[in-house]
Amino acid sequence: MKTNYFYNLIYKFLIAFLIFSFVFSAQTNYASSLPEELNENDTGLELYAEGCILLNADNKKILYNKNGNEKLYPASTTKIITGLLVLENCNLTDMVNVSYYAVNSVPATYTTINLTPGESLSVKDLLYVLMIASANDAAFVLAEYIANKGNNYLLDSSSDAKAKFNDSIKIFSDMMNEKAKEIGCTNTNFVNPNGIHNENHYSTAYDMALIGCYAYKNDVLMSIAKQMSYSLPNTEFYTGDIRKCKSTNSLLYENGEYYFPYANGLKTGYTDPAGYCIVASCQKDELNLIAVILNSKVSSYTQTNENKNTTREADCIRLFNYGFNCYEYKNLISTGNVATTINIINGSKNSKSLDLLVKDDISALVQKDEMLDITPKITIYKFLAPIAEGQVMGKITYNYNDKTYSSDIIAAHDVTSSSYANFLIALFIIFLVLLILVIIFNRKNKKSKK
Repeated sequence: MKTNYFYNLIYKFLIAFLIFSFVFSAQTNYASSLPEELNENDTGLELYAEGCILLNADNKKILYNKNGNEKLYPASTTKIITGLLVLENCNLTDMVNVSYYAVNSVPATYTTINLTPGESLSVKDLLYVLMIASANDAAFVLAEYIANKGNNYLLDSSSDAKAKFNDSIKIFSDMMNEKAKEIGCTNTNFVNPNGIHNENHYSTAYDMALIGCYAYKNDVLMSIAKQMSYSLPNTEFYTGDIRKCKSTNSLLYENGEYYFPYANGLKTGYTDPAGYCIVASCQKDELNLIAVILNSKVSSYTQTNENKNTTREADCIRLFNYGFNCYEYKNLISTGNVATTINIINGSKNSKSLDLLVKDDISALVQKDEMLDITPKITIYKFLAPIAEGQVMGKITYNYNDKTYSSDIIAAHDVTSSSYANFLIALFIIFLVLLILVIIFNRKNKKSKK
């Protein structure tokens, strides 16, 4: 009988504790989410390229999708991930040696910057011509340097140098694929650092957009990607005309037909099998967008008056305008707003009622005509005094469209502890400990009697 009595007591205390905990938390109410992948019929857009996608660069939310998961050839947009690996594995001031096979492995019809075997150039120089001029020889030079962790390779035209070069490109391609997986790509395989056509070198518009979002956060790469021109210095092995290059991204040319004032990068591409490609970025107000166009049949370089609206650049501009016209950031809650009010159980009479304030603004990307009605989840970390004004007390979290937006919540004022309340809490804890000890003792007695 005594055991049942103590079990009932413990049961009542547990129920009381659960009720107490529930008071300090709020249930999350999820708003109905938009489809993760939109298509042409959803938006009314008519795009001409085979694969197109538009992402919010900040949270990777898909705003538009046409064949985003179809495997296509990325051509020279490949060089974005090459540039990322360069910045992660080299210093811009490193000097890199140009090998015979890095120069002579580029097919005749592909773009080069006329690098010369034996010359030495800085990583910075090579990275600039990689991203601006789309120099395929620079891509091979940088890949060989990174794969060998420095200038540990042969520069001549021997068979040993050829074998070493091939091994280096395989090592670098493996690094590219590992990086792509780290970024979140699932339908991508790279076999070279520049996008020279190969049946086994492929990606998707969505995967390339993920790479674009990742690159968008790299300030150095983005500062290079928006440059309009660059010149390589002469070296002891190259003393000809200055090697100048211009950007291949028509969205950046202020006086051009396809100029888009908010564009700030990234990289174009073309091969016959891949068609005209681009991973483009732009910013307007708080909204950062990444658009990917794969296998467009027309570019700004091949347009006529009859097909000027079907170019990769025109598709890009339509995507960007759609994003800016249809989406905006809406404020969910502002800094200093009261997230909730709690009673600190051991707080003094004059300070125990405590407002918890939002530390940072919380905004979500939504469709402009959408009404938001989202209830946040509030998590409290601390329930007992003393508490200092501004102390982090928990977190407020909104879940919208499978994305999480959150901020710390902080104490609005100091809370001093009450001696009397502290005494009652201590007494309660002692009582619970004694009850647990009694239960353990009774169980041992029952076992010993058996």
